[in-house]
This record gives sequence, structure tokens and C-alpha cells, in this order.
Amino acid sequence: MAAEEPQVSSIQSRIAALNLGQVGRNPYATTAREPENPPSTQRRASEHLPSVSSSSTSNGIGNEPKGAYQNGVLPPPAITRTGQKPAPQPEPATPKLPRRPTAKPSPALPPRRPSDQLSRRDSMESVSSAISNISSISALSNNTAITSGSRTPSMDAGRVRAPAYDPSTLPPLPPKRSQQEKEKARIPLKATKSTPSVISTEAFPPPATPSLPPRTPAREGTNQGGRKLPPREPPPMPGRPTRSPMRSSTDSGINSVQNNATPSSAPPPVPLASRPDLSKILATKPKPQATALSSSCMKCRDFSAPDAHAAKFPRQSVPSLDWLAAQLVAPFSSLTDRARAIFTWLHHNIYYDVESFFNHCVKPSTPASTLASGLAVCEGYAGLFTAIATKAGLESLVISGHGKGFSFAPLAPGSPIPAEYSTHAWNAVKIDNGEWKLLDSCWGAGNVSGKGKPYNKDFTPKFFTMDNNEFGLRHFPSNKSHFFRTDGRDRISWEEYILGDQGGPLLRIFNICSAEGINETKFQPRYLKLPTDPSKHNGGGAPTVRFQFEKICEHWDPVRNGRGKPYVYFLAIHGLDGRQDDSVPFDSNGHFWWADVPARLLGAAGQTVTVFAVETVDGRSGRGLTRGDFEAAKGRKAMGFQGLCAWELC
Repeated sequence: MAAEEPQVSSIQSRIAALNLGQVGRNPYATTAREPENPPSTQRRASEHLPSVSSSSTSNGIGNEPKGAYQNGVLPPPAITRTGQKPAPQPEPATPKLPRRPTAKPSPALPPRRPSDQLSRRDSMESVSSAISNISSISALSNNTAITSGSRTPSMDAGRVRAPAYDPSTLPPLPPKRSQQEKEKARIPLKATKSTPSVISTEAFPPPATPSLPPRTPAREGTNQGGRKLPPREPPPMPGRPTRSPMRSSTDSGINSVQNNATPSSAPPPVPLASRPDLSKILATKPKPQATALSSSCMKCRDFSAPDAHAAKFPRQSVPSLDWLAAQLVAPFSSLTDRARAIFTWLHHNIYYDVESFFNHCVKPSTPASTLASGLAVCEGYAGLFTAIATKAGLESLVISGHGKGFSFAPLAPGSPIPAEYSTHAWNAVKIDNGEWKLLDSCWGAGNVSGKGKPYNKDFTPKFFTMDNNEFGLRHFPSNKSHFFRTDGRDRISWEEYILGDQGGPLLRIFNICSAEGINETKFQPRYLKLPTDPSKHNGGGAPTVRFQFEKICEHWDPVRNGRGKPYVYFLAIHGLDGRQDDSVPFDSNGHFWWADVPARLLGAAGQTVTVFAVETVDGRSGRGLTRGDFEAAKGRKAMGFQGLCAWELC
């Protein structure tokens, strides 16, 4: 036992020695490591931070909490023997807060430099650098505002101060006014009546405006530019001179009293009893139908495009009707132009079969046989037109009935009316605006002159352009629903049609009328027989006979719609008793042509009076010649003529 005691004491002494050796050292401190990256060369904002006093942040040795230290010495470790339970460890005591340092008085501020010692900088660069330093310090401070007590002289370097107040430098005040001067300034104004000072001047009358020269009377039929305008109506016929009736003395007295009477200023009252009633006038007018003519005039419409296109497809090169129909109507969207192209193609490619017609051996035909042979009569023309039109998408009809064609002769007065019969065929086709248009492609292709004479291939477009009412003067359909009239009448009777104009046969009209745009229904005189006795003209006793005709339409232009400028026309007469031939040129206003000839100078009975167009003069075209040109060339130059119409003298 005695030997073990010193061993124990030696261990305790060693432990105590170790504890003494640890005095003043931090057993938990570790060796500081060097930073891996080199320190930044840039100045950091933390270098400008003010230093913190050590008294407010020191917490013991090594800046560590005191923990279980007692007077700077750690307690000895507990020794646990084998098989012995460890003694319970007491809970560590909560460390006490360090004492708050005693408040020390703030250090005194440095003395303020006077304003005259401040140096003013010339550039704004130094001022901005000073302001930036202040802003950086305020940004890094812990939400502490810089007060006026903490400002430094360097912070006020950029401020501009007002100069010091010096009363001696102020300007002197103006002297005060005396009491008398003030009284004078307050003198009241005196009311005075002013008179305007106007310089008296002598009034002169304004200068007189010079009168305009008298306007020359405009000639009749001219516009402001001097261009001659055609009057709508020809001049009236010259009448027979009449003697003035003899006046009695009684009439002279009455007339003298009336002439001396003073006229009343008030106009006479309007007679209301004689005023026309508009409703009664409109009741007499024909009512328009849904099938009225379209606004575009067919007579002056330009069909040059479909006419030229139809001439490009000769019958010998046509493989089939379907192909022909498609080619004829392909360029045109208008139904009217499509129908016109088919109408014109029949003129170029189908001939009238004069041999079969005059020998009375006409055989039935079909559209295919007519296309193959190129020969047809009216039935073949009508059937082929409808076949092509139907394949081209048009609505078309073949109409049969009576036609006043080559073999027709007007009925003599008093002759019995024959029964209705059919001799002809034509077409109806629906054109623009849903209008049913009557046309005759057979008569439009040409005409015949008689048995043994060749067919005259003469294009006559009037049988396409004439209105349905005029068309009905020479065509009477067997089906009474195929009149397609536009004058408000559904149909006309057979008697009215076959008798026609009871005044007698009409004048003879030649085909040039259609080509030159002359209206065949407006010729005067109207009938073929023309008496030479003056008492039988115009109700009796007229010394002259008026010959007159006009254009087919007021819109017709001979250059745009016809073949060129109009011809000059003249009337060939035979003189007194038919012993002296002469020519009388027609006057014209562009729409009408007229000539007045004494009846006794027309000629003798049995002779013919004819209207001619001057086609050539010295071998050159006569289009555009005037009446003066014709009279200058008359009897001096060679001329070529073409007949327009003719009358027979009786």
C-alpha cells in the first residue's frame, strides 16, 4: 500500500503540471491557413470603414467564449475506472453577458476652417469625385445618416456661397416727392367734347365702266365654239304663198282702238279648265313589259369583235358541232356577242340552195347535213343556228311561220284575205338581260335575184339588230307566243300583218341602206307610186315635194358603227315632161337628209326617181364629200354611184 501512494501522487502532479502548462493558451485554436488566392489588388470598401473599439468586442482569451474556464484554468478531467459507471455531468452554466462599457464622452470636433480658406476647384471632375466618396461611405454605413454635425470641410468644397452682406454697396434710393408735387399729380380731368377733324374732300363719281361691244347674233345650229350642231328636226317645207285678207273700215277702227289701249301690268289668268290631265295622258301610253329592250342600243352597238372572230373558222376545217360551238363563243362573256358570232359565221360558211328552191326539190335537212354540205334554205339556217347556240350554252328556238320574202306580193286593194300559211323559218335567242331576241340568219346571210341567177352573198346585219316590233312587219309566227313584242301588245292579227300598209306598195329600198345606217321605215314619200300632179301631194296644192330620210338611231356614228364617213346623196330627176335630166343634192344636219323639188320637175309618168350615193370621184372614194364638193365636180369629173331607194312616177 505504501508503495502505491507515491505513484498516485506522481500522476496527479503530472496532471497539474499539464494544466499549468495550458494556462494562457486556447486549447481549441487551430493553426491559421494561408488564403489560396492572392489578395486582390483592388481597394475594397471595407478599408474605409471606421475601426471598432476592442472594449466592445473582446470576449476573453482568443476572442472565444469563456465556457467552463474558471480563473483561466480548465477543470481536471474525470477518471472512470473499469466497471464503474460514469458520474453524471452537471449541465454547463449559461455564460453571463459581458458588461456594457461605460459611456465615454464623444471626442471634440476639429476646429472649422473659415470660408476664405476654402479652395474652389475649377473642374467638375473633383466635385464629382468628392460626392462619389460621400455616397460610397453612406452606402457602406449601417443605415446611419450624415448629419450637419458630422460634415467635414472637404465635403463643402463644391458648394457656392453667397457674398457677405454689405449695406454700403447698395444704390441710393430716389428722392421723395414733396407735398405740392403730390397735389399736382391729383388734379381731376376736365370733361371736354371733342369734334372729329375730318379733311373735307370733294366727292367724285366712280369712273363709268366701258360698255361691252354688241354681241353678234349666233347663227342657228352652232354652239359657242362655232361648231355646227345638227338640229333635231329638218326645216319645214316651203308653203304656198297666201294673200293677206282685205280689212274693212270697221276692223280698222277696232284695231286702232285696241292698239291705243294701255296694256295691263298683270298677266292674264291661267285657264285651269284647259290644263291637260297627266294621268289621262299616261293611261294612253303602252305599258312596258319585262321583255323590254335593254338600255344598250342594238342598232349602234359595236359588233366588230364577234364579226371578226367568226371569220376565222371555215366550214371545211370544222371537225364537229361541239368544237365549233366552243370556239365561236370562247372569247365572249356577253350572250349577245355569242349569238352575233354564230349569226355571222352562218353568213361566211352557208350558201342558200338556189337550185333546190327554184326547182321545188328542197329536201329535209339536219344540222349535221347542213354543216357537211354547206347548202341550206331557211329551215337549214334556223336549225343549224339553234344547234350551235344550244351547244354553246344559249337558249334558242326555231320558229316557223310566214315571211314576206322573195316571192311575196302585196295584196291588191279589194282582194280577199288568204288563209294563214307558213313559208319561212327563223330563230329566237335569249341574249343579255334575259331578253328574247328575234333574228333571221337566212336573210342576214344574203339574198336571191331569181331563177337561174347565182346567190348574192351579202351580209345584212339588220336582221340581227332590228327590234322585235319591226321584225314582226315581215315575220308572222305560227305559234302565237313567239311574237316577243315590246310595245305592250302580245300579238297582232293575221289580217293586220298580211294587209300591211293599205296605202299601197312601199318604195323600193336597196341594201346599201343597212350598211350606211339609214332607217328604211322613215323614207318620205313612203309609197312606191309618186304622182307628178302637184295637186295630189301633201293634201293638194303644194308646189314642192319633200324627199327625206334619216339615220337608224341617234347614236349611230358612220365611222364607229359603219364603213366610214357618210356619202353625199343626190336625187336624180328628169325635168319638165321628162326632157332634161338633173341631179339635186340633199342637205343634211348629220341626222336627217332632205331635198325639196317642184313636182312638175320630177319627170313624166313611167319614169323612175332615184336617190344615189356618190361612191367615187375621179377614182377616189367619195366618203366625206360635202354638197359643195359635189356641185364643184358635177359635170367636170367622173363619178361612180350606188342606188339608195327609188320611186315610180305616175
